[in-house]
Amino acid sequence: MKSIFVILVLSLFALSEARYFKIGYDQQPLPSNPNKAYASRIVNGEPADIAEFPHMLVLLDLTVGGFICGASIISRTWTLSAAHCLEFNVPANLINFRAGSTNRLSGGTVYIAASYHLHPQYNTRTLEFDVAVARTTEHMDGINITPVALPPICNTICCTVCENVAVTTSGWGRNEAGIFPANLMQLTKPIHEFNDCVRIWATFRIVITEDSFCKSAFDSRDTCNGDSGSPLVIGEGANRVQVGVVSFGAPVCGDNSRPSGNARIEHPAIRSWITNISGI
Repeated sequence: MKSIFVILVLSLFALSEARYFKIGYDQQPLPSNPNKAYASRIVNGEPADIAEFPHMLVLLDLTVGGFICGASIISRTWTLSAAHCLEFNVPANLINFRAGSTNRLSGGTVYIAASYHLHPQYNTRTLEFDVAVARTTEHMDGINITPVALPPICNTICCTVCENVAVTTSGWGRNEAGIFPANLMQLTKPIHEFNDCVRIWATFRIVITEDSFCKSAFDSRDTCNGDSGSPLVIGEGANRVQVGVVSFGAPVCGDNSRPSGNARIEHPAIRSWITNISGI
């Protein structure tokens, strides 16, 4: 089991050595693990435009004032995010999604959740099976509002999510200055070899399991607080496929100590569950 705690602020929360913090609102700490943190921001990323990432969503929790995580559009009525972003039993109508806007604070269209579901095997301490889906009350349609494709089930450790394949993450997590940018950022990095990821995390007494994959983090560029739940995609334009969901990382984002972790959508227990719940 991955002995990890997630921070919703990174929607990959940025954990301290002993605590994770919820993306967007550090005043509400999540369960902690001294060596693992929720993804909280994109550190040393590049500006992005929603036209390049029309599947991208801002996840808003109205009980804490708004932005907590990223999410993605996987159909006209279903979204995908990290389970640790939605594990607080918030009424569905207080979970909103902003679509079609580069700016997380304004623009686009805001949709209300009708219901949401956490993966039944999600473990809040280890962050295994860190995925959740939410259904919206209205169809998500409009300019720069488009679903992203998901991969088929993979019964091995590597189908689309293979070593050195480039994956692109987008999000509004904290940047290298420690602030949450108003406008969307992006980052492209190679997938880290799975067994080496397991080895590196083992030195911090963390067990990485096959429902996750890692992306390299050895050039001071990485996801962090506030990026939790954000999609990782391969390919370009209409051919893009979402292969991952931002989940966890080092307590200090971009410190090059270990690769960051993401839920692996093609894992049989994740991909089949998404289909069973959403029909996607």
